[in-house]
Amino acid sequence: MPFSKLKNKTGKHKDWYTPEFVRILCDVLNPNDKLFSSAAVCRQYKKTFGDLELKARITRIADLLDQSLECSYKQQLKVLSKAFGEPLETETGMFTEGFYLYPLSQFVELYGERDLDASISFIYELTQRFTGEWAIRTIANADQKLTMKTVKRWAKDKNFHVRRLASEGLRPRLPWGKKIDWVDESPKKIIPIYKKLRNDKVLYVRRSVANSMGDIIKLDSDLALETFEDWLGSKQTADNLWVIKHAIRTPVKKGDKRYRALKEQVNELIKDARD
Repeated sequence: MPFSKLKNKTGKHKDWYTPEFVRILCDVLNPNDKLFSSAAVCRQYKKTFGDLELKARITRIADLLDQSLECSYKQQLKVLSKAFGEPLETETGMFTEGFYLYPLSQFVELYGERDLDASISFIYELTQRFTGEWAIRTIANADQKLTMKTVKRWAKDKNFHVRRLASEGLRPRLPWGKKIDWVDESPKKIIPIYKKLRNDKVLYVRRSVANSMGDIIKLDSDLALETFEDWLGSKQTADNLWVIKHAIRTPVKKGDKRYRALKEQVNELIKDARD
């Protein structure tokens, strides 16, 4: 992998995205300058990157790629997919092995509305190598029905990175993520996704479910509590109990009596399961 030659002396995420990074990315996407002048792209990036923080750097790279790839959006995505390596086999690696794909994620976050179906297909592959959690939010804001149909399918996917995206992509308070208005207005719409994934065999997925439900508590505490009670009323598993206990940490710390009572109930169920 050509990106393995890059060094990040500061350890800051933004410092992966140097002019040398752009040069390597252009070499991968545009061998022999068949599509655009890689040297010109590198020169333009070098002029401004120094004063830019992480998000601004990857946005600048995405913008330069869009300006340089003078073809249809579908064709642009086909070119960008040349950078895809092998899917990640473990939970870790997003910002170590897959960091080089962040500008591609940003590309779809910026321009994904140009072709929703093509963007969804691209995100499906992207999330197995980096993450699609920010890019999918552009699709969610453009078409709620299509997004829900998509994430319900992804929640049953054999790849755990895809299942995790079904949860994380619609998380109401996703760090660095765009707001999704219809989720904020009616978080009940996404509860079926978390009901499906609460017993996922992979902790990486369940942690996302717990964090997402923690966000829903902030939006609609009554809805979250009703959901947890519903889950406890159905078949209980150690995985599901872990999700609930992890999700309610914040209101428990704040002294919310209802959530403290729920925690006690969950602890008793965990104890009974061990005995």
